[in-house]
Amino acid sequence: MVSILENWRDRLSLQQQIAAITALLCIVLVLACAAVAAQIASQQASARVETTILATANSMAGRLETYMDERFRDVQDLASLAALDASWGAQPANIRQSLDHLQATVPEFAWVGFVSTSGTVIAASQKVLEGVSVAELPWFAAGLAKPSVQDVRDATLLANLLPPNANGEPHRFVDIAIPVKGPSGATEGVLAANLSWAWSARIRDYLLSLSSASRLNSIWILRSDGRTLLGPEYDSKPLPDDVIARARGGEQPVFVDTQGDETLTALVSASNGVLADLGWIVVVRRPLSIAMAEAHQITLIILGVGLLLATLGTIAAYFLAAQLTRPLAQLSQQVDQLGRDPSLTTIGHRGGSRDVRQLSSSVRSLLRRAGSAEFAREMAEQASLTLQQEFDARARTMDEHITTLKLQADYDPLTQLLNRRAFLVVATDAMDYFRRYDRLLGILVIDIDFFKHVNDSYGHGAGDEVIKSVGRTIENAVRVTDKVARFGGEEFVVLMREIDLPSANILAERIRKEIADLVVPVGPDRSVQITASIGLALARQGDRDIADVIERGDQALYLAKTTGRNRVRVHVEAATNHAA
Repeated sequence: MVSILENWRDRLSLQQQIAAITALLCIVLVLACAAVAAQIASQQASARVETTILATANSMAGRLETYMDERFRDVQDLASLAALDASWGAQPANIRQSLDHLQATVPEFAWVGFVSTSGTVIAASQKVLEGVSVAELPWFAAGLAKPSVQDVRDATLLANLLPPNANGEPHRFVDIAIPVKGPSGATEGVLAANLSWAWSARIRDYLLSLSSASRLNSIWILRSDGRTLLGPEYDSKPLPDDVIARARGGEQPVFVDTQGDETLTALVSASNGVLADLGWIVVVRRPLSIAMAEAHQITLIILGVGLLLATLGTIAAYFLAAQLTRPLAQLSQQVDQLGRDPSLTTIGHRGGSRDVRQLSSSVRSLLRRAGSAEFAREMAEQASLTLQQEFDARARTMDEHITTLKLQADYDPLTQLLNRRAFLVVATDAMDYFRRYDRLLGILVIDIDFFKHVNDSYGHGAGDEVIKSVGRTIENAVRVTDKVARFGGEEFVVLMREIDLPSANILAERIRKEIADLVVPVGPDRSVQITASIGLALARQGDRDIADVIERGDQALYLAKTTGRNRVRVHVEAATNHAA
C-alpha cells in the first residue's frame, strides 16, 4: 500500500496533488455535514410527527367522549323530564311523541323506547318493537340498576327492520339505558336508546379531512381488550396485547411498529365521561416514509449544494496550486542549471549551500500548500455554516406551526375559549390542589335559554353570533384567576378558585344580568336579546374528581331551567354545607 501511494505521488505533480487532496477534504466535510444534518432533521421530524399524531389521537378521543356525553345526556334528560311523570305507566301515546321528537332531533338514534320493569316495550319511536320483550338484552338489566352505556354490539331485534347500511356492514349500536323513576321514587321502567355506531366513522373522516391530518394513514378505535371497533377488520386484534395494556394504563405511548413499512403509531385511552367504563382506545398511525420525506429532502439539498461547492473548491485549488508552485518550479530549474553549468557556483547573494536553499524553498512551498488547503477548508466550513443557518430557520418555522396546531387543539374555534378537553386538564389540576390544601373551588354551568329558537328563527349564523357574544360576556365578567370553557353547543362552564358560596353567587348573578342585557345584532336592522340559566356547585372533599362537581352544577342548571330560566340556582347540598 505504501509503495502504491509513493508511485502515485511520483506520477503526479505537486499542483495535481494539492488539487486532489483539496477535493478529498471537501467531499469528506460535505458528507459529514450532510450526515449530521440528516440525523438532526430525522429526529426533529420524528418528534413533530409524534406530537401531531398524539394531538390527533387526543382530538379523536375528546370528540368521542363529547359526543357520547351529549347523547347520554339527551336520554338522561328525557328520562328525568317532570312533564312525563304521569305518562310513564299509563299514557304510551304521550311517551311515544317525546321519543319520536328525540329521534328526529338526533337521527343517530336508530331506536328509542320505554320498557316496563318486566322487559316489555311499552312505547317506542315509530312504534317499532312495541309489545316485544327485550328482557334478554344486556342493556335492560343494566338499565334497571343504574344509568349505563353498553359497548358496541351487532343489532339483533332491529337487524331486519332497518334499511341496509350503504357500506354493506351490519347495523351496530351503542346502547344507552336509564332507569325511569315515578313520582313516588319507584322504578317505572327503563328508557333505552340504540345509538348507531356509524357516527364514529363520520368523526374519523372529518379529522382525516383536516389539513393538519391529511397525510395520516389511518385512525382506529379499539375495545379495551384490543379488538377492533373501527379501522381494520371488525373484531380483529391488530396490535400486540402488551401495547394495548400500556395504552389502557394511560401511558399514551408512541412507538415504531415495523410491520412492512415502518409506521409511527400513537395510542390514547378514551376514559373520560361516560366512556370511562368502556375503556376505548384511539389509535393513529402514519407511515414514517411520509413523516420523514421533508427531512430527506433537506438532506439531499444540503448534499447537492455541498458537492457543488466541493467541485468549485477543487477547481479553484487546482489553479491556485499552479500559481503557488511556479516559483518552486523555477527555483528547481535554476538549481538543476546550477548542477549542469560548471561556471555557476552560486545563485545571487543567497547564502548557504544548494541543499539548504532547496530545503528552504521546499519548506516555503509546503507552507503555501498548507495555506491553500486551509483556504479551501474555510470555504467548505462557511458553506456548511450557511446551510445550517438555513436549516435552523426552517426548523423554527416548523416549531411555530406545531405551536399553532396545539393552540387549535386546546381552544374552541368559534369563541376562542378553552374547549372541553383543555378545560378538564386545568380543572383536574385545580381539583388536586383543592384536595391537598382544602382551598375553595366552585363551578358554574351556564346554558343559553331557548337557543334553538334563535337558530330556527334567525339561522345558524345568528346562533353563532349569540354564542360568541355570550362567551365574550362571560370572559369579561369573571376574575383573572377564573377559567371559562365552551363545553359544546350553547353550554359554558366556569372554574372559580378561592371563592366561597356568597361570592360565587354574586359572580353568577352578575354574569346572568350582563347576558340578559345583551343585544346581539343578527342582520341589517335585526337584533336579538337572550337570557341564560346558571347552575352553581362547590367542590367537596368527598368528590371523586372534577366531574362530580360539574355534575352537581349541571343538576343545579336543570333546576334553574325547570323553575323559569334566566336565574341562578345553587346545588342544594352546596347551599346546605355553606349554611352549616
